[in-house]
Amino acid sequence: MSGISPANRKLSQNLVGLCAFDLVARHGNFTGAADALGMSQSAVSQRIKALEQELGVVLFTRIHRGVVLTNEGSRLLNVVGPAMRQMGNSVNALLERKSKPRVRLSADFAFSTFWLLPRLSQLRSELGEEIELQILASQIPPEDDGDDCDISIHVRPLSQMKGDDILLLQERVAAVCSPKFLAANGPITSSKDLLKTQLLSLSRPPSAQWQTWQGWFDALGIVGERSQNYVSFNNYDMVTQAAIAGDGVALGWLGLIDDVMRTGLLVQATDDVVDSFAGYIMSLDRPNSYSGPRRVYDWIAQRAGTKPSSAAKK
Repeated sequence: MSGISPANRKLSQNLVGLCAFDLVARHGNFTGAADALGMSQSAVSQRIKALEQELGVVLFTRIHRGVVLTNEGSRLLNVVGPAMRQMGNSVNALLERKSKPRVRLSADFAFSTFWLLPRLSQLRSELGEEIELQILASQIPPEDDGDDCDISIHVRPLSQMKGDDILLLQERVAAVCSPKFLAANGPITSSKDLLKTQLLSLSRPPSAQWQTWQGWFDALGIVGERSQNYVSFNNYDMVTQAAIAGDGVALGWLGLIDDVMRTGLLVQATDDVVDSFAGYIMSLDRPNSYSGPRRVYDWIAQRAGTKPSSAAKK
């Protein structure tokens, strides 16, 4: 414990006193602070006296039926007050999580928008209100030591599947656009014609592993120079909206944008579909925690019509 500074040692020894000080200052008397702490008025008074002796200053001036802060007390409250409120809010959040289980789910923007959100009301209805669901949309999977997530759904190579991982959607990608764009810029007789067409791109962070236009062309054996620069976005919903608006051709992940294509807002620009050795893989990051994450995990797996990887490999 040699690394603990004298200030930290004093702080730990006087934390209850500082809490009592904050409450007395807020209530303006010992009675209200005593009720909030579940202590007697005399016990709170003793805490304040001990804190004053420890700090070597007078924090309150005693008046009839109450107290007022001294100058030293006001300076201390400016620091202690916000810290106590922040700690109180954090503790309340943890207690609320304990009483109302929370499931934190990390998924990329595309899956969150096009798969989860259309099913969210059904999920909450069938699982009940006792589970608080938090969806953390991120372009990259959470680090193992990063966000405290229960479930993650991101595009990863199939070779990385392990344990109870589930392949929700294998990556199948087509070139899609609006009927209006196709009518104005067609006919597009082959995927190679897309090199001369305005393409809409989803910016990919270095650690992300989903399909890109270059990878799509490479998979089809298409080589050549593009005649136009990409229009790039960092959010797949924006890519899709731009394609619907007729601004260009986008990569469409089949299984995600099926509803949009059924409405006719988007159509395939060519017949080519590229299957990769990757897909949306769902991982249960904390399998031994309470039952809430497992229930959400099983619900998503059932709606996707999939099985755990261990069963699929048999």
